[in-house]
Amino acid sequence: MTDDGAIRLSWSRLRLHAECPAKGALMRSSKSPVGNIRDYFHGNVVDLAMRRWLQMPDPEAGWMLAHVDALFDESIETARETGDGIVRWRSATDRAETMEFCRELVTRLEPILQRYALPFTWYPARRFSVPVTVDGREVVLVGEMDLMVEDRDGLVAIWDLKATRDNSYYRKVLGQLAFYSLAVAAMTGRFPVMTGLIQPMCDQRVLPVEITEQAKREMAARIERTAADIWAGRLAPKADDKGCTFCAVQHACPKFRMDRPVRAAA
Repeated sequence: MTDDGAIRLSWSRLRLHAECPAKGALMRSSKSPVGNIRDYFHGNVVDLAMRRWLQMPDPEAGWMLAHVDALFDESIETARETGDGIVRWRSATDRAETMEFCRELVTRLEPILQRYALPFTWYPARRFSVPVTVDGREVVLVGEMDLMVEDRDGLVAIWDLKATRDNSYYRKVLGQLAFYSLAVAAMTGRFPVMTGLIQPMCDQRVLPVEITEQAKREMAARIERTAADIWAGRLAPKADDKGCTFCAVQHACPKFRMDRPVRAAA
């Protein structure tokens, strides 16, 4: 929460709260600094490459490919230093294969950005912190959009970069794009005219995604429910243990803490 009691809600907080309210509450304060970040590490690398490239006044052709190896090593070190986690490679060849994946992705990414970003005003890693009112109380929507572009008429498009080969992965992130759409509307007074995924390793490398009116209403209701749970303190762990074995905050969860009451063996 902010100093004045307003709740700060990001897409990840909404997603984690739906998965397990306790995990949503604990993730920011109790994440293990030795947790394994391998599953999404390659995404971190290519996100960083795109951000650095688009932060140049005049992005240089071939820069991402020329620098992706250095950004790979930088990302490992940054994660360790900041406590975000460490990379545990899956096999003897995993590191080299992951690096090659990143090289191929940024090679495919550059012409996409030349078409969908460079002709417009572009904003990489667009952070936002925008207040909205829920049941008469303030909720601050926060987050970072991979890429926001704006044309000369002020019309906005939101693109999210995904480092995946899974052609059906977009189904998992429809809520994320709906959340970003609501944030843009709160910031600018109107919804983006386009949202979608940049997924260079998939068959359809640029995937526009329509955010329907129903999806907007459902996301607004989800924000309201999550805020109401947080205000009411409904942050107990979920009832079942599915997924708990690999949870990044299991060590801090009331269900698994060593100081919880222990039942005597029968």
